[in-house]
Amino acid sequence: MRDKKKRSRIEIIADILAYLDKNGCSRPTRMATALNLSYDKLMDYVKELDGRGMITTNMDGICITPRGLQFLREYIRWSNFAKSFGIDI
Repeated sequence: MRDKKKRSRIEIIADILAYLDKNGCSRPTRMATALNLSYDKLMDYVKELDGRGMITTNMDGICITPRGLQFLREYIRWSNFAKSFGIDI
């Protein structure tokens, strides 16, 4: 069995934002399953990202904000830049 690299905190945040960007607003249970996170761990991230204005919660579920989209785009740009130098993030 091949060992999987543990995702960093920033990778998990990017995964959450990318999921919301691709799928739109979502319920936390569905997100936790899709992102392979425990519900409690996801909610810790949701609380942090909501406090930073990157996501919002409403009747539709958890939604990405323009600030979250900006962060995601910059993360992808930075990640691709690092990879072009052979640096895995």
